[in-house]
Amino acid sequence: MNGPEKIWERLTWQRVKAADMTIKEPGKETVLALSFSVLYIFAAAATGLLIRSCPLPILGAARFTDDLWYALLFKAGLLLVVPAVWFLLRGYKPADLLPGWKISVRTVLWAVLAFAMGASLNMGRLHFIDDAVPGFTTGGLLARCFLGAALALLAAGVPEEFFFRGILQTRLELSFGRAASVVLTSVLFTAWHLPTRFLLSSGVEGEAGDIGSVLLGTGVPVFVVSLVFCLLWDRYRSLVPLIAAHFGIDLIPAVVSMLGVNY
Repeated sequence: MNGPEKIWERLTWQRVKAADMTIKEPGKETVLALSFSVLYIFAAAATGLLIRSCPLPILGAARFTDDLWYALLFKAGLLLVVPAVWFLLRGYKPADLLPGWKISVRTVLWAVLAFAMGASLNMGRLHFIDDAVPGFTTGGLLARCFLGAALALLAAGVPEEFFFRGILQTRLELSFGRAASVVLTSVLFTAWHLPTRFLLSSGVEGEAGDIGSVLLGTGVPVFVVSLVFCLLWDRYRSLVPLIAAHFGIDLIPAVVSMLGVNY
């Protein structure tokens, strides 16, 4: 094997190919996952309208992403519970999305490192927490921090990686190839973020009603992060570090929101 072939082999290496993962009916499941991901975009628009007309912020959270409708119904309900029920009823097991993965010192360290790298993206916003601390009792502060962390994990990190990387991208790869699966998953992942931001957002994610600011503040960074995550999933098939990194990215904003601060 000559030099260019070795380089290409290294660049395209996969720890586990999609064809070697347990997928019972690739064609039907691809259509189902694609349909669900498109419907989820419309569900985002419906959720945004619902929050705009009847907001239910959890403990007075500042960001709409920590509204009861968004966090529990739209995210945990539609993106975690519904796909998980389908996944289990089809006879799949969690291990089917964790090929070759076992708890060990090495895997724990990778998860911790991934979390730290994700959290580092929002370290500049820690001062919002420092500024808000004096307004809460110790018990109230701990409760809001715990709830913010729980929402970042169970309404963001777990469901988004479980469905978009674990289920959708893997099946798209079998049907359309690796490159198409990475790009299409990232486009669909970005698309469902946009309706709620267009309807409700203010601050760094864009301004409601201003599609340009939403595309710049939400669309571009979400697409870039998704592209990186999709490439990592394509190559390493390690879902736990992706969940940890995603959790890290969303943790500080969720806690800041639970403390009543919007930015």
